[in-house]
Amino acid sequence: MSAFSGWFATGLNRLQIFVYDIVVLVGLAILAVVYVECHKPNGFLAGAIDLTPWSGYGLYVRAMWFGALGGVIISLKGVYDHRGGSSPPWEGGYNLWHLGRPISGAIAGLMTFLLLKVLNLKGASAPPPSDYIVYVAAFVFGTQERRFFNLLYEIAKLIVTVPDDGGERGPRLVAIEPDAARPGDVVIVRGVGIGKGASAKLGGQPLEKAIVADDGSSIAGLAPAGVAGNAPVDVMVVNVDGASFVLPGKFRFRAHRP
Repeated sequence: MSAFSGWFATGLNRLQIFVYDIVVLVGLAILAVVYVECHKPNGFLAGAIDLTPWSGYGLYVRAMWFGALGGVIISLKGVYDHRGGSSPPWEGGYNLWHLGRPISGAIAGLMTFLLLKVLNLKGASAPPPSDYIVYVAAFVFGTQERRFFNLLYEIAKLIVTVPDDGGERGPRLVAIEPDAARPGDVVIVRGVGIGKGASAKLGGQPLEKAIVADDGSSIAGLAPAGVAGNAPVDVMVVNVDGASFVLPGKFRFRAHRP
């Protein structure tokens, strides 16, 4: 295995990598011609290949093609940058990087298209990306892995909510215990993100002697005086920065003890 990897590191020179990139470009061009002609009603390959099972995956294939094209282009740029003279000398240790560029570029192109679809699902009101946007994005992210992984990281932050990552601002309430009480009874409002110094209101009346838990998971106090009856009232918590959250109709006032 070490001899095999050593051959890749020293057995291929800049000219051979350049020829490889040109061969891949020609192969991509042939694939493009075959793809287009198979989809033309009057193309010379129309009907030669049954594409019916793949009819819904055309944009996936094209995104991979443009990603692979971007990978080959950046490989050619690397060959040019090491052309000799004042340029850095050719390093055989990057041979595998050049050989794998079409494959990694195609994968990056496919993932870019899938990530664009995810972004569109997150903002359902926005129109879906056009085919040309997909082509350009796949090509660009097929050229540089760093940019692609930066994009992946930013989109992951939009999709995945990580607890305690600072992404959620303000309180979030889940319940009040008990959900009915007399004035002066102890009640606890539970949730997350309840800040120190926060205040709570039951039906617009402030919770008396409110105490916030150290971990921000609850605020407890004495139920204020309210109008007893069957009509439920809202529960609100407001942080000192003004951020608030409301549980609508989750509490009832009971009458005073006789």
